[in-house]
Amino acid sequence: MKFFKITVLVVALAMLGSAFTVDAKVKKRRSTIKKEKQMKRANKSNKSQQCVLDMVEYQYQGMMMTPVAKVRVERKNGKVVLAIKGTSTDEKEYAIDDGEEMLKEALAIIEQEKMMEYARSYELPPEMDVLDGYFWSFGARLADGRSVNSSGHNAGPSDEGREKIHSLLFKRAFKEIGMDY
Repeated sequence: MKFFKITVLVVALAMLGSAFTVDAKVKKRRSTIKKEKQMKRANKSNKSQQCVLDMVEYQYQGMMMTPVAKVRVERKNGKVVLAIKGTSTDEKEYAIDDGEEMLKEALAIIEQEKMMEYARSYELPPEMDVLDGYFWSFGARLADGRSVNSSGHNAGPSDEGREKIHSLLFKRAFKEIGMDY
């Protein structure tokens, strides 16, 4: 009987010991997971803080009736400038007070719509190609050197990014030249 009690005690202690080992492993794993999540949040936060937009531009032309219009917002010589180019006009630059806010708003759109991943070119298949329609181009450059240049003829990515950037830039350009958008 004494042998049985000792065996039960040893088994119980072994189980208790393994339970502590398992519990310690679970706690350690939970701690590791928690640290990984904290690091991911910190990296996301740092990434968005480090990402700075230096230039964004958008050009649009309706083939028949709409003239070519190109608007660019860019850091230049310590200022943020708005550049406007029409069909038959030279490019005009305006130093703008709200340029930093515009670049931040444009960057938010670019990130939200994943516009840095746009393809270089969007075209309709040859059997659908037409001579009228529209042409667009979009470009952006980040302070870290990454950039995108994308364009399309009667075709484009299936998101709202182009429309949002077009609206942001052209609304501000029209305001600068004293016209309603």
